[in-house]
Amino acid sequence: MINILLSRYNFDENWCYESLKDIINSNHRVLVFPLSFDDNQISSDEDWQKAYNPNYGKYYNEVVSPFASYGIRECNISWINYFLNEKENIRERIEKSDILFFTGGLPDKTIDRLEELGLIKYIETFKGIIIGASAGAMIQTKEYHISPDKDYSTFSYNKGLDIIKNFNIEVHYNETDIQKYSINRVLDEKKRIVYAIKDTGAIIINNNHIELLGDVIEFNKVN
Repeated sequence: MINILLSRYNFDENWCYESLKDIINSNHRVLVFPLSFDDNQISSDEDWQKAYNPNYGKYYNEVVSPFASYGIRECNISWINYFLNEKENIRERIEKSDILFFTGGLPDKTIDRLEELGLIKYIETFKGIIIGASAGAMIQTKEYHISPDKDYSTFSYNKGLDIIKNFNIEVHYNETDIQKYSINRVLDEKKRIVYAIKDTGAIIINNNHIELLGDVIEFNKVN
């Protein structure tokens, strides 16, 4: 498994393209997991279509466009529709995919829906590439933290996927006091490294080898 952690969907930009073009290729089949939505914003297939339909979905091009830069055609990018797809169908699609992509939004909602759909073990044992932006990056760590923001009023630790176990991440890092507080709390309480990923930053984990791309800052009190 190769994991790519991002803050945004901008993994086709110059700061990371040269490194990622050796990982992502035009033959890859991509399965998108847009499971991080707020129930108040998306609560039906009709709402889902407004967000992700290829013809008029608000967020469709934002997700698809970066993959096009690597030569991946739209016909090789499929989407999980939480309101339509059956569990067995999703499992088969995971097995046939080379890349799983997790969107940004609410990380706890993503994990809740993966559990509801019975997909956790299939994600954790996936042999291909997992790419996630913002919430989609956070959930790839075994225990992620949430810093207070417009969506969450309090700091919390949360159960993620049993994939990345030895560090935490702070996404959309722009050096605010609340982000610094959260990072220091993780360092003090969990004794784990924290990588702060700015909007032009990424982390690649390949067979336990960690590569930092662009604007990523390491915070470490372990030593």
